[in-house]
Amino acid sequence: MKNGVESLGRIRAQGVAILLLTFVVGVLVGFAGERIRSARRAELPPLPPAMGPDMTARFRQGNLPAMFRRLNLTPEQARQIAAIMENGRPRSDAILDEMLPRLRAVTDSIRQEIGAVLTAEQAALWDSLAAHERRGRMRERMPGRRGGRGAPPPPIP
Repeated sequence: MKNGVESLGRIRAQGVAILLLTFVVGVLVGFAGERIRSARRAELPPLPPAMGPDMTARFRQGNLPAMFRRLNLTPEQARQIAAIMENGRPRSDAILDEMLPRLRAVTDSIRQEIGAVLTAEQAALWDSLAAHERRGRMRERMPGRRGGRGAPPPPIP
């Protein structure tokens, strides 16, 4: 009977070790992927600003995103595409209005779960890093703002 209990303990320990190893590998792969993605993003031209009233007005004037300008559209094609995009905007806005609150709720829940795992010091640093990242994304979406991405992220103690 004792061998069976010892064997069960060993199996449990191996399972925990495999789970931890999988977690560590996932973190490392995620970190490497993010580094590669960041490097590639730095090489790409900036994305056009997000859809908004400003963008819709530009579409009406025939100023389509660069992707369409590369197609050498006729003025009539550009007008038709601008109209299609403008007419489709209420549908996409309705979907976003419906989905964003649900997505935010899930994101908030995930943040709370992660925060429960971290020490107080780690949680404070994590909040600071996340806020810096959100500010950086906001600056990227707001063309014409000065200052680039802002200050570097807070140092890791």
